[in-house]
Amino acid sequence: KYQQAVDCQNKKLASYQQLDDQVNIALAYYQLGNIYQGWGKYEQAISYYEQSRQLYQQLGKEKDVALRWNWLSDCYIAWGQYQQAVDCQNQNLAIRQQLDDQVNIADAYFQLGRIYQGWGKYEQAISYYEQSRELYQQLGKEKDVANRWYSLANCYIAWGQYQQAVDCQNKKLAKYQQLDDKVNIALAYYQLGTIYQGWGKYEQAINYYEKSRELYEQLGKERDVARGLRRLAYCQILLAKNTANTTEVTELLKQAEKNIHQAIEINTLGQYQENLAYDYTKLSLLYSAHLHLLPIDNSSIPEKIALFEEYYHKGLTYFDELGQIVNKAEEALDIARVYLEVEILENLDRSEEIAQECLQVFQDYNRQKLTASAYKLLGEIHLKRTQQNQPDNQVIAHQFLTQSLQIYQDLDLQKQAGEISMILDNV
Repeated sequence: KYQQAVDCQNKKLASYQQLDDQVNIALAYYQLGNIYQGWGKYEQAISYYEQSRQLYQQLGKEKDVALRWNWLSDCYIAWGQYQQAVDCQNQNLAIRQQLDDQVNIADAYFQLGRIYQGWGKYEQAISYYEQSRELYQQLGKEKDVANRWYSLANCYIAWGQYQQAVDCQNKKLAKYQQLDDKVNIALAYYQLGTIYQGWGKYEQAINYYEKSRELYEQLGKERDVARGLRRLAYCQILLAKNTANTTEVTELLKQAEKNIHQAIEINTLGQYQENLAYDYTKLSLLYSAHLHLLPIDNSSIPEKIALFEEYYHKGLTYFDELGQIVNKAEEALDIARVYLEVEILENLDRSEEIAQECLQVFQDYNRQKLTASAYKLLGEIHLKRTQQNQPDNQVIAHQFLTQSLQIYQDLDLQKQAGEISMILDNV
């Protein structure tokens, strides 16, 4: 409830202005920036972060100035303004170096890695993550070393280099096993699951998700249990799509439905709104997977179509309430693909409408990889129209696919570029 948060924070600010308490005025500006950033209102957030930074500068609070540069950088990342994010983070780094603040120098290197990863500049990102990890190693910060191994793994995932990602993640896991840190061991298992899922090795992914969930259950971490159940369910849906045996597919979807409903029950009790947003969009994808299997004359089709639409609308509404514009678009793109690929649900106009809305968001927030995905889907939609005796769509399909290919090549994502090239060869 961001408007209420702003109203309360403005009252706090007014009180400190009456008291002429400059330090707390600077803090209140920062907190307003934080609220607006969470709300997705990045220009207002940056305005308040700047006011906070300038006031701390006047007060000679160098560490606070550095922190405000860091938050400005973080806000620009969320907004997809990567060059501005780099510029702000370099200001933070320069102050930390002047102060010889080694721990925060290591953190600034990490933040620069995050920026370059979001920008799709993976080699630069890995270079900064390595610098961060090496400095933490010198400082004896074992948990931070372990976390930087995951940063490297996550970057390799984004780059499509899955074996390197597994190697880095196993180093993180080994560190936490040495420290007997059960919570982070559970997290490391979960993250290994995400790597294998991205790699298309769904059975290995399911194995790691199960290990993670079991350990979180032992630790009483309900929110993490729910997140793991949803991930497990989605991986079971993906495995079902890639399984030929109908009996096995039916069993996988049955397990997935049970796991998602368990997740929803936990998240509803805990009022974990963000988890619920993803739960309901994944539940809608489960119903689309059921519909993909059903014969055209099955009597349960109308009910399942209604549930598919109800649940994805419910999930996307949660994203709206949370102000998570990019996350909503990313989930909506999966729904657009359903309207293209599931025969019973096929609606090319609806698929194109959703994909165009997603494309606009990804372009507005400079999400290059997601932009390429949206172009690819739009190309496939127009190819489908070509197959339905609408030949004028072939040129449009070629244009979208070429735009997608160019981005994937610029990002050095060879697998995705190869997939687009194969489609173009047949256009």
